[in-house]
Amino acid sequence: MTDYKLISADSHVSEPTDLWVERVDKRYRDRAPRLAVNPGGKEGAYFLYEGHSPHPIGIGLAAGKSPQELAEFLTKGTYGDARPGGWDPAERLKDNEIDGVEADVLYTTLGFRIFWLKDAGLQQDCFRVYNDWLAAYCSHAPKRMAGLALISLYDPKAGAQELARCVKAGLKGAMIWCSPPADQPYSSAVYDPFWATAQELRVPVSLHAITGMGQESQWEFSERYMRATILAHEVERSFSVLIFSGVLDRFPNLQIVSAENNCGWIPYYLQRMDRASDRGRYAAGFNLKLKPSEYFQRQMHATYIDDFVGVANRHFVGVDRLMWSSDYPHQASPWPHSQDVVSRDFKDATPDERFKITRGNVAKLYEFEL
Repeated sequence: MTDYKLISADSHVSEPTDLWVERVDKRYRDRAPRLAVNPGGKEGAYFLYEGHSPHPIGIGLAAGKSPQELAEFLTKGTYGDARPGGWDPAERLKDNEIDGVEADVLYTTLGFRIFWLKDAGLQQDCFRVYNDWLAAYCSHAPKRMAGLALISLYDPKAGAQELARCVKAGLKGAMIWCSPPADQPYSSAVYDPFWATAQELRVPVSLHAITGMGQESQWEFSERYMRATILAHEVERSFSVLIFSGVLDRFPNLQIVSAENNCGWIPYYLQRMDRASDRGRYAAGFNLKLKPSEYFQRQMHATYIDDFVGVANRHFVGVDRLMWSSDYPHQASPWPHSQDVVSRDFKDATPDERFKITRGNVAKLYEFEL
């Protein structure tokens, strides 16, 4: 048990069931993402969004459920069975108090899959609606909630404008595709207006699992074991592109966060990047000012939920680069036993290391005033 409360670097909200159908522009209402109960004979509550199969929502509402309870809840759970802290900020504060958590960084839940929409206008308007709702949610306790805006980057200039609007409204960071469409890679200069705005506003940019346009994100629910076991591959690819294409050279103060991809893979990944850079600097024409691992130490961060291997290898990752998260109210959350998980994982760490990874690093990155 720590002698201080934790700060979660990656928690979630549960969007109101009618958020998009009620608030998107009228031209999109018939196509807006929505929830449906027992659609087409499927038992339970499902998220319906254009171009994809209905997705059961129980996985985003299952904090505190046992493995036995999950067997039924993941496909049949509804908002009526969930902890209301996902959509009620006052209840969130109560649940965090139970868990020994003082504050958290707030990511979407249903909005993950809106990143997969192919219609740029529909995606952009859905994100606008969500960002307005999240800003209002966080206003309940702005010193204890750091909300992250959803940013559409089909048009990066428009994305930069939306980011500036959201920061003015009180949001503290941005979520973008974990990996972009194949025909618009992050190595493209088309993104420079967005990177420049994020750097100027000192806004961390997050690449969260399940938001990418690659297959690693978009497995069917029946193949969930694939995402659960290879989840880091997509963010590795994006990290490599951002480093080797020179994005972090051009924007040296831009901060990038890998969210919910865990961290046990990072030591070997950094080693591979440094070796590739050194061995291929002439043959491949790599023209980096720093070693790839040095860009990571300067500009990249990683959140994790339950990854004792990553914590044990914290010195290879960088103690200043890691941030613990509770994932509340999702099924992977250790709630209400987060303090016990931290005690287990940090029994061989110094108090300073434990403090940084479970509170100090995230407080610094998102400027929590606690």
